[in-house]
Amino acid sequence: MTNTTLAKAISTLIAGTALVCTSGSAAASTTMYNTFTTTAKSATDGWTRIADSNGDGYGTGPESKGNSGLILPWAGTTGNKLPFDYTGSSHLNWAVQLSGEGDTAQISGADSMARYGFDAEIDTGGGAWRDTGLDGNGNPTATGPTGWKHQTDIGLISSDVTQWVTINLTALSQLQSPTYSQFGVTVFEGMDTNTGDYVHHGSWNNASKPYTLDNPFGTTGLTNIGYSDNVDAVAGFTFLAQAGQIYTIYLGGVDFSRWNAGVDNYRMDITTALTAPVPLPAAAWLFGSAFAGLLGFSGRKKARLSA
Repeated sequence: MTNTTLAKAISTLIAGTALVCTSGSAAASTTMYNTFTTTAKSATDGWTRIADSNGDGYGTGPESKGNSGLILPWAGTTGNKLPFDYTGSSHLNWAVQLSGEGDTAQISGADSMARYGFDAEIDTGGGAWRDTGLDGNGNPTATGPTGWKHQTDIGLISSDVTQWVTINLTALSQLQSPTYSQFGVTVFEGMDTNTGDYVHHGSWNNASKPYTLDNPFGTTGLTNIGYSDNVDAVAGFTFLAQAGQIYTIYLGGVDFSRWNAGVDNYRMDITTALTAPVPLPAAAWLFGSAFAGLLGFSGRKKARLSA
């Protein structure tokens, strides 16, 4: 399929789709999805562009290097443009705009289908955030456990009001059995602003690229503000989202085989609160004294960022 044909097909699929609010909610979130899909589940998804640099008439994400070729439309954004005026080259899978106090959201293929009639590719590898440190033959690798860019999913979250945001993740056992249950999550303040060439091969979360590193994928504009390697449907990861600030979320499976094994669909449930959850997850304390100013911010909304 050519670049133009693909763009027309996707645009036809989501054309005229209005942003949908959750029924009965006074302050409903907006979820947004990349329409890029892969043919091999172990391949990197979330490319924002496709290009045909080898002249075979077939555009791919890696050929675009993240900064050239056709920009793919999104489901759930105004005019199907990239969310939050994103210009970075790194891959991007989804985005969420939280509208008000106590808002909730879900990122999943089921949510994208229900809202927009499009089944977004929401999956990640069982060892994407950190693998077991074993090669394909089960032998220990020289570098030990490590994370991988290939299957790490990337999303954006912004809130209209300052509030605590909690992320829970569930593997859906739709693509792999047995599947993993434990996820790793890293939160960065800001979003990628690097428009240079992007390569989806590479490792992170290891000795040479520690867990606390800013911009681990060769990006710019990302400040690491916290992480956890123990997130699931029950154990959440909580951070304080300042009103109007955009946060980038990196996520993937933990300690389940290698980056390209155990690829499975997942669901992300997002809940919010004006007061810190009790008991507060230890990782949340990485966010410093921001809670002290929470009451001063809670009643003041900033202008909503355009989706």
